[in-house]
Amino acid sequence: MEYITPVLIAFITAVLGPIVLEWVRLKFRTKPKKTPIQEAVELNELVDTQLDLIMDELKCNRVWIAQFHNGGHFYPTGKSIQKFSFFYEKVTPNTISTQHTFQNIPVSLFPKALGKIYKDSELSILDYNNKNETYDLETFATEYDTKSLYIMGLYSLDSHLIGLIGISFTEQEYKLTTNNWIFLRQKVGVIGTLLTDYLKIRK
Repeated sequence: MEYITPVLIAFITAVLGPIVLEWVRLKFRTKPKKTPIQEAVELNELVDTQLDLIMDELKCNRVWIAQFHNGGHFYPTGKSIQKFSFFYEKVTPNTISTQHTFQNIPVSLFPKALGKIYKDSELSILDYNNKNETYDLETFATEYDTKSLYIMGLYSLDSHLIGLIGISFTEQEYKLTTNNWIFLRQKVGVIGTLLTDYLKIRK
């Protein structure tokens, strides 16, 4: 027995000791920090999936996401100029893309539309022939063949408006059903959360 104990101690020290240490090291090892490119690619994949789901569910022709950002400063105060740009867009094969047009757009160009969204979180244009309800967004009809347009605000987790999502129907007018609205509001929540999490990563 007196010979067995030293052998066991030597075995535990020589063999099990390094194994346990390696397990502990792997268990508590800090994961390498993601690069900005990796973070952006992962976000883009997740957002793209949500846009695909919207296209499939609603059979719409165009869906886009705009985000607010600063773009230059006013003279002489230095106050930031508030703008928005389309960062994501998906269209059906025969639908005109709008993303290249809507880049660095001052929010001052769309006071009625943004005012409506700030007040109600949503904006609907079922029929562009009804000129009283276009919110100065006629360009979507005249230049991009839009028959019906729906825009909803995207919000951060602390309820700040950080962007917009737009859904267009170009072949014919389309009135969203109650189930359509429920579905869209769920997607707005998901996308808002994704964008919020991404923006929080690198302040």
